[in-house]
Amino acid sequence: MPVSTYLCRVVGESPERAGRLHPSSVARLKACAFAIHLPVLLWAATGGMIASRVFGLQAPVAAGVSLFCALLIYLVERLVLATPKSWAVNLIRLLIGLLIAALGASAADLVLFEREIAQQLREDGRARIEGEFQGLTLEQERTVAAAKAEWLRAQQEAQCEANGTCGSRVRSVGPVYREQLRHAQALQAEYVAAQARLAQIGHQRAEALADWQASSAPVREAGMLTRLQALHRYVLDHPAAFAAWVLFFGLMLFFELMVVMTKMVFDETVDDRLDRLREQLNEHKAQAYRDAVSSPVADAHRLLESAHRPAARTPNPLAG
Repeated sequence: MPVSTYLCRVVGESPERAGRLHPSSVARLKACAFAIHLPVLLWAATGGMIASRVFGLQAPVAAGVSLFCALLIYLVERLVLATPKSWAVNLIRLLIGLLIAALGASAADLVLFEREIAQQLREDGRARIEGEFQGLTLEQERTVAAAKAEWLRAQQEAQCEANGTCGSRVRSVGPVYREQLRHAQALQAEYVAAQARLAQIGHQRAEALADWQASSAPVREAGMLTRLQALHRYVLDHPAAFAAWVLFFGLMLFFELMVVMTKMVFDETVDDRLDRLREQLNEHKAQAYRDAVSSPVADAHRLLESAHRPAARTPNPLAG
């Protein structure tokens, strides 16, 4: 069954050897080659989008980040494909796949739910501004109430002094009354000033909310962790959005784990068994050669051969 050179190169298989594989091995090779494209493309897209929209990088730099993410994930997935099958290796492979998948799915969520994140960030900023001005407003309202009470009390005391029902008990508008009236008027001015300050706080609150709503800072200055927190707050406050987020997150997780699942689903093929038998045969030959060279029986055979070999004649130095 023919396999394209590109698919062979993607999984690191020689095209010449791929042409001699059995159908089951070819099917696994194609499945792994197709599966490895999913996480690589997802990381390339999300890496570039996050670099440009979250960190505000220029297009060439964002393209470089996208290429780096794709290459890094490709190398990791190639490592996953190259590792042999065993329960320990499968467990480690699954943990690595889950970690990469969770990171990839979270990064993809930042791109997919960008508008919802922006809305939540604006809502969080609005609530923060409301909270700040609410404290100022409550404090100023207490100040206004206290100033009004002081003014009314002083005004009542001045009126009482003029009627002669309290104070000096003399009905007159003399110096005492005029002094109390002057004090009441001063307290009235403080009360009016406190009311003006309360109205000014309300005006500042409206301006701050309008500026926050019109500004792009809530989204532009938010980092990745801030956006993730905003996304989680948004989906927890909206049940329908939470259901949609779970579906999208599960889909992204499934795509990211495609290589791991493909590797674990396929059983041992005919070519795997043949390769294992060849390896065992070569190991057996090497072991037999080592035994033949280093065992005591081999030493005895060499001694017997040397004993039966005719001795070489020694030349006579006196012979003329």
